[in-house]
Amino acid sequence: MSEHAETFARRYVWQPMVRWYHWINVLCMFLLAVTGYYIGTPFGNVLGLPAPYVTGTVRFVHFVAAIVLSLILILRLYWAFVGNRYAKWGGLLPLNKVRGRDVIQQAKYYLFLSSERPPYVGHNPVAGLSYIFLWVITIIQGITGLALYAEANPNGFWSFLLGWTFRLASNQTMRFVHHFLLWIFVIFFLVHLYMAILGDVEEQDGLMTSIVSGFKWPHFRRSAEDEIAELKP
Repeated sequence: MSEHAETFARRYVWQPMVRWYHWINVLCMFLLAVTGYYIGTPFGNVLGLPAPYVTGTVRFVHFVAAIVLSLILILRLYWAFVGNRYAKWGGLLPLNKVRGRDVIQQAKYYLFLSSERPPYVGHNPVAGLSYIFLWVITIIQGITGLALYAEANPNGFWSFLLGWTFRLASNQTMRFVHHFLLWIFVIFFLVHLYMAILGDVEEQDGLMTSIVSGFKWPHFRRSAEDEIAELKP
């Protein structure tokens, strides 16, 4: 391989599993945010229906969206072991010298402290770390939410599975964490959208459309060492 690799050809990056996860995740989080806000701050009767009926329906939608989100997260975590090189842990975490080196430089680029950005076909290391952070807080959000649900249904399956959590934290602490993380998700969405738009505008590689089509059009010069490091399974 020559010292530099010129990348212009269309490249298949995001497999269907990754794309489906992304959009189902977006839908579930939207439903969870709207219904969760209502559950925490009910604003009275809606459409002339009895308030208990509305609240019960909202809680049901919230619960179903949470279960769907949990299932697709499990599938995505599984795919981090069996997917293509861009979906695996090595394509997310700074597990090698090159990705570790590029974390700070990529962060400087996002913060407008540098105009130089490390070239990546898949997730750059900062984006990859942000997704790991999202998965962690999603798991915490799921545990606290299901624990609160279990408390309201003391003889059910979820109470048996998560009743122990109240030995670690009180009801009010659970509620605070669950509500606080709602706003962390909102902030994450705004930062994620900013990072995606900035990357698409600056790199012009089809980043925004790639999450629909699966294809990107990378067109940058990179060292052979970096090319090998990112594409290494």
